[in-house]
Amino acid sequence: MSNLTYRIGDRSGSLVVVAATIAALVFLAPQSIGAAGVQETEFPEVEERRDETDELVIYSYDSLPGSLEDLTVEYFESEYGVTVTFDRVGDAGAVYTQAFLERDNPQADVLLGLDSSDVPRAIDDSLLEPYEPDDLQVVDEELIVDETFHAVPYDWGYIVLNVDTEQVDSVPESWDDLLSEEYRDSIIMLNPGTSSPGRNFLLFTIAEFGPDGYLDYWRELEPNILTVTGGWSEGYGLYTEGEAPLVVSYELSPAFHREFEDTDRYEAVLFDGGGYRQVEFAGITRGARNRLNAERFIDFMVDERFQEEIPLSQFMYPIHPDVELPESFGEIERITRSVMLDPRDVADNFEQWFADWEEVMR
Repeated sequence: MSNLTYRIGDRSGSLVVVAATIAALVFLAPQSIGAAGVQETEFPEVEERRDETDELVIYSYDSLPGSLEDLTVEYFESEYGVTVTFDRVGDAGAVYTQAFLERDNPQADVLLGLDSSDVPRAIDDSLLEPYEPDDLQVVDEELIVDETFHAVPYDWGYIVLNVDTEQVDSVPESWDDLLSEEYRDSIIMLNPGTSSPGRNFLLFTIAEFGPDGYLDYWRELEPNILTVTGGWSEGYGLYTEGEAPLVVSYELSPAFHREFEDTDRYEAVLFDGGGYRQVEFAGITRGARNRLNAERFIDFMVDERFQEEIPLSQFMYPIHPDVELPESFGEIERITRSVMLDPRDVADNFEQWFADWEEVMR
């Protein structure tokens, strides 16, 4: 556990200091423990676990849209007579941590919501079993970061800053602009130790400024940060409530407001057209008790029926090339420069990168 103190500024410029106890083990402890070499529990062979069963347990993140859950539950009930339980265990990092803690006695059959940088360490920690779906079609081969198919992609998007244009006099146009006093106490960050988008925004700065330069940038940026929240839902909620005009979110978040609120006040902030690519994955838990149903879910997840629900539920891009994107996606400024660090490099270095970031943010 790591005790971090973050500054929260009010509109008059005075500071309120709050202590936030951050469960850094969400992203970091599994890495550290796995590296020490844990004795693996042996499970029955896959074929011995491919019997017909009447249930399927999926660990997912809190913000998974109910429409995707309902679609899956109805499909499995009608097609196989199987009851699907979605256990929302927290942010995406909590999905990984819960699976790691249960690695000797897995309670879930599928982990839903891992991202690219989770995949190498999930394999290293022996949390997943490989399975290649029957009809996997992807719009971009780069979405497949694991050719052994321990993890299968289901959607993707970009991490950027979002801005409420009604709360600022001008929108920052560069990383340097973001350091201006104009944006003092104006940014809601997401904690890289507990939030997948928060982690990817930190990786974005490492990609842009290098491992030797990103900390200098964060030192200069720190006075402009209002607060650091544990997850996306909390941070974005504060943003839409008007607590701050800038927040770490997704390139396509403004499309949600156009689609359902008919407003263009929210925009993505794209420096040189760039955003950090986030690919989301699902994988079958090693030792999954309902292995056959887990395979059926992965097959369904990449099927066009499931994929068609992605754009207007997740506000992410579907992996399936035949899914038509909604008009609202074309009404916003879109990424022209994709940024992404090698997932293996992230797995090997993130613990130190995050620890150094913590020191800057104390």
